[in-house]
Amino acid sequence: MTEIEQVTVSMSGFEVNVYVVHAPEGDVIVDAGAEPGKILGAVRGPVVAVLLTHAHADHIGALDAVLSGTNAPFYVHPDAAEATGVGVYEPLDEGQELELAGESFRVLHTPGHAPGSVTFVVGRDQIVGDLILPGSVGRTDIDGASWEEIEVSLRKVMPLWEDETRLYAGHGPVMLAKEELATNPYLPPVVA
Repeated sequence: MTEIEQVTVSMSGFEVNVYVVHAPEGDVIVDAGAEPGKILGAVRGPVVAVLLTHAHADHIGALDAVLSGTNAPFYVHPDAAEATGVGVYEPLDEGQELELAGESFRVLHTPGHAPGSVTFVVGRDQIVGDLILPGSVGRTDIDGASWEEIEVSLRKVMPLWEDETRLYAGHGPVMLAKEELATNPYLPPVVA
């Protein structure tokens, strides 16, 4: 059974989440903000891939160290690839189904907070990066961000939510989608 482990790391006192997906046949690391030793210390099996939700500095600060420590292939959306500084990568695309370590990762292109942002759907759960935060959404007042795009992205991920869907964000605790629907004022109305 697949388990998504939240690893909270500190980047100059700013907390950011990294996720280690413990799948049946190995581990997948999602994002690599800081503290590579802590990230790699959470690994239980062979790391078969490193995935990136978006390329802001707080999500890639330890990327080089994690990649060299795992020798795993690196997956990123082409619109975010240049910002990582990593020359060799596997491109992510809308609707792509990655089969990694015996688990399926569905890729949704969810820009708005940053160019090339993606959400990974794992079972009924979603690793959303900074698309959704507890009681909020990712900032749209920074370069490359757009409220219009974030709203389109939210309308893409929200119809997939079930009562027990968990949302794994780049910052803060793991959220239940149904609780965010009830309390998050930034989420658009769900249209049936």
